[in-house]
Amino acid sequence: MENKGNFLLQLRGLLPSLNPAIRKIGEYILNNPEKIKHLRIKDLAKECGVAESTITRFVRIINLESFQQLKIILAELTSEEAHGKIELVYDEVEKEDSIEQIADKILSINIKALRDTRNLIDVREIERAIEAIDKAENIDIYGAGGSFVAAENARMRLYRIGKRCIIYNDPNQQAVSASLLTEKDVAIGISNSGRTISTINALKKAKESGATTICITNYNQTPLTRYADIKLFTSTQDSAFFQESMVSRVAQIFILDIIYAGLAIKNFEQSINRIEKSSNALRDVLLT
Repeated sequence: MENKGNFLLQLRGLLPSLNPAIRKIGEYILNNPEKIKHLRIKDLAKECGVAESTITRFVRIINLESFQQLKIILAELTSEEAHGKIELVYDEVEKEDSIEQIADKILSINIKALRDTRNLIDVREIERAIEAIDKAENIDIYGAGGSFVAAENARMRLYRIGKRCIIYNDPNQQAVSASLLTEKDVAIGISNSGRTISTINALKKAKESGATTICITNYNQTPLTRYADIKLFTSTQDSAFFQESMVSRVAQIFILDIIYAGLAIKNFEQSINRIEKSSNALRDVLLT
């Protein structure tokens, strides 16, 4: 894994792509990171109910040289010095919670999602996305369900600085539009799971048409990432209560807002003028 400081976040995003035996190891590490430094490879294998060779395979899959290196990374991350920077507890809303507790938990969930997503941001990929969108003649955005809300937010923001784009959540419209894009265009696919069939299909067709493709997703090595030239990752934890509701949308919008702000700064004077013009136009409508 490229950034050792975000090892646990990257591992969490990789879990869905792992086979069941390998996933057991990843889940155990996420739930017990502080214990690993005290375990031998055979101890971890016993805890996870897998063979020692499976632990070795896991280490290779996450691009580490040895089990010892894994132990060192986790020891550093769970040390007293790092403890204040990493929150391993995720509190669900429960039946007995008061409104005050619900409010605090929802606030905590969203803050954690934003902070974890910020920690995963690859600045180079963000810069590539900004450059591609800045040069694009046409911008398609594909999303379904909650991701469509993030797509609509992006459309409205980009529109205010002169970047006209179209959003689609209908699979037929997505496919047709994607097939008509060219190398001068950009397509953005948004899917928390990275497995939304219509979004995957649209991004695939856009890539085949020569467009620059961008994905925003929570998980690495998913079908969606296969067809993305530029990969941007959120980091939200699955929740039995909220599932893929507001938390994933907040993180997606966070990524899109960074791109929007980067575009606005890249063309600062022009963006300011366009924002002022659009604000005046809205004011005139509201006052009539």
